[in-house]
Amino acid sequence: MLDSTTLLYLIAGVGSCVMSLILTPVVRETSKKLGFVDRPDQRRKAHKAPVALGGGAAVFLSMVITMVIVFVVASLYGLNVKTPWNHLPLGCLAIGATAIVALGLLDDLKGMRGRYKLLGQLAIAGLLIWSGVRIEGFTAFGYPINLGWFAIPGTLFWLVGTTNAVNLIDGIDGLAGGVGFILCITLAAICGWQGNVAMAAIVLALSGALLGFLRYNFAPATIYLGDAGSMLVGLVCGTIAVLANGKSSAAMAFAVPIAVWSIPILDSFAALLRRKLTGRSMFAPDRGHLHHSLLVRGWTVQQASLFIALICATTCLSAVLSIYLKKEWIALVTVAAVMVFLVSTKTFGHIEFALLKGRMSRFANSLATAESANGASVRESSLQLQGSREWNKLWTAIIEAADTYHLTRIKLSIDIPLLHESFYATWDTSRNVDSEATLWRLTHPLVVDDQQVGQMDITGETMAEARGSTLNQIGQVLDFLEPIEEDIRYIRENIKADDLSMRVSRVVEHPLIGPTPAGSVTSPTDSSLIR
Repeated sequence: MLDSTTLLYLIAGVGSCVMSLILTPVVRETSKKLGFVDRPDQRRKAHKAPVALGGGAAVFLSMVITMVIVFVVASLYGLNVKTPWNHLPLGCLAIGATAIVALGLLDDLKGMRGRYKLLGQLAIAGLLIWSGVRIEGFTAFGYPINLGWFAIPGTLFWLVGTTNAVNLIDGIDGLAGGVGFILCITLAAICGWQGNVAMAAIVLALSGALLGFLRYNFAPATIYLGDAGSMLVGLVCGTIAVLANGKSSAAMAFAVPIAVWSIPILDSFAALLRRKLTGRSMFAPDRGHLHHSLLVRGWTVQQASLFIALICATTCLSAVLSIYLKKEWIALVTVAAVMVFLVSTKTFGHIEFALLKGRMSRFANSLATAESANGASVRESSLQLQGSREWNKLWTAIIEAADTYHLTRIKLSIDIPLLHESFYATWDTSRNVDSEATLWRLTHPLVVDDQQVGQMDITGETMAEARGSTLNQIGQVLDFLEPIEEDIRYIRENIKADDLSMRVSRVVEHPLIGPTPAGSVTSPTDSSLIR
């Protein structure tokens, strides 16, 4: 005979899974009829045909309907379970979850600027903090740490971070749903062990909804989770992690939520660091995430999703063991081992490490650098972020012309997502600029066949005696850039030709393609499953 608590957990998990299996195809067909689909754009989204969006709505509805049933059953059994009606934080979580799904659906439908979406996330996080969802403190190696006044900004950062962490890894079929399922199951185990029945039921309902959704989201997906679904998972799991670390369980170590969230956090932090150090917008999407790194090595979408799910499950298991055995070091050592493995094998994180190392090196060299022949200090660096093409030859030709056009700073960024080619380089000179010279700056998008494939940021100087010719000098620089775009077109066409040849060789000669000398392959196994 099942006890009442176990019955609630079964209803939450199994019930939401069944509900999701029923609702997801309904939402999928409705989305197709309404034109609510994700269309390939021949730049970043590589799937072959439009795919229905709205998966987040299906997951949300399945979770909500199931939780209503759970609360009704709990009431019938006379259980003292927290509900959105008698517990303010859970009530605000219900409101916040509804709002984040609405925000995500609007973004999926119309597309929103990153800053506006961030404002919405901040408002929702603010509501939750107002309700009492706060990280008041934690323990580190047995020592209690009280955050004091930093509790509010710290919680705000955590909630917004977790909301976006799952969203950022949602790039291939089945990944966000699979990782979200693992996060939910882990939090359910922690909350259940602590006796937090309502919180355990909530994440179990979300895990069941995700499991049912994955039936239609595994490669090749027929419906996507979308921003609505990925942000929902991040917000709910992030909030429950805070509530589970509340006053009733103040002994929870700081390492536990970090271990649970380590893979999404690592991927998100690497993305922000990569974009910051390469001068790109924090909100600009790219193809430097963990799953992209695996795909360019020749992994299939299924293999990449399963590998990421496996390492996520490993860190989550270490979190559960840390709580059960009361040994914080288990979680910390596991997370550290996973990160060292990814970076040392150049699977992921090594590019960001190289960028950070280069930035620190340039800063150090700015204090004492070797002077060039003309008495100026020159700093130059380049890094192949993705791909194997020799962009350095093009870069060398550019910087060799710097003195000819009196340039003081050049930054080149090449980004061709569909072909998995990305290159970043900077050059600047610290020679003394004539106090009467005119400095000018130029940002020039590199366009090939009506598609932007990169950007150059250039700073130059016009001498005082030729001040009136500044526009003429800029015009000469633009003329110089024209053949560069032709060079990029030539390289791109060669990549496409090699890509076709590679695909044929996979079918005719051998099913597996090893890495190139640069450590990557020219094309993923099936780009139609990537977005």
